Amino acid sequence: MRPEELKKALEGICAIAVTPMNDKRQVDYEKVKNHIRFLIGKGINRSNSCTLVVGGSTGECGALTIPERKKLIETAVSAAGDELPIIAGCNHSNIEDVKDLMAHAEQAGAAGVMVLSPYYYVPTDDAVLRFYKEISKAANIGILLYNNLEVTHKDVPLEVMEQLIGDSNVVGIKECTPNFAKMEKVARKIGDKITVINGHGEFLEPFAAVAGTKGFISSTSNFAPELAVEMWKARSAGEYVKAKQIRDRLSPYLDLAAAESATGGEPVVLAILKRAATLVGSDCGPGRIPLPEISQELDEKIQKMLKEAGLI
Repeated sequence: MRPEELKKALEGICAIAVTPMNDKRQVDYEKVKNHIRFLIGKGINRSNSCTLVVGGSTGECGALTIPERKKLIETAVSAAGDELPIIAGCNHSNIEDVKDLMAHAEQAGAAGVMVLSPYYYVPTDDAVLRFYKEISKAANIGILLYNNLEVTHKDVPLEVMEQLIGDSNVVGIKECTPNFAKMEKVARKIGDKITVINGHGEFLEPFAAVAGTKGFISSTSNFAPELAVEMWKARSAGEYVKAKQIRDRLSPYLDLAAAESATGGEPVVLAILKRAATLVGSDCGPGRIPLPEISQELDEKIQKMLKEAGLI
């Protein structure tokens, strides 16, 4: 898929997949295939304007080895076939590993890549610009810029994004800014040149649609893919009240994730996603450190959440 094709493909649901593992916390590639087939069968597919990110933050990229990540990309592309474009998570603090992962993703047949701006040290605006221009030379593949302040401790400014247009392979922005006004401004100022998608997913839907974003990420697709698809159909038709009603069915999860992350951070949210997916029929196993063990108390909360949402 050419960069311009990825730009168009991002106008929809950008589902973000967990990485299934076995009980020894080794990546289980058969479970990876099964999970992707589960998602496709439940509506996360090309016909519903969906793409799928594998090996991103939700996919525990920081806890996987480079060989594991490469095999994950290959497995996902093979399992999805022509039914679902795969976007390869290529986040890394080492630019050479980023370029290596990108080149591998292109060779494996991925539709595009998702890449965080530089992290470990907080980068300057100039470093962010140089980074995306440099990695654009690594592969002729479209880049989804992942603006995640929680990880990088930098909210990439609109002015930096503007300078990447036409001077890099960045064709989309996964906008996770904590500033909703900034998200709206980015969509308004450059949304006709780069596809801006709501990086907070169901938490900000359909409000982010009104702000002008062209799509949204969906972590809840791991256990409630049908609801994400229903929401997208209502959102894309401008039926925002209906989209909000569908989103409200996910309130038990949104409330649980918000409450647990207040003390356990993002790792506990990823653990919840994996357990919820397993309970609805796609075994994703446990997660690696820093994901916590699922206590009996938390497991009961997850089961209650799924019942309240009508998913089990």
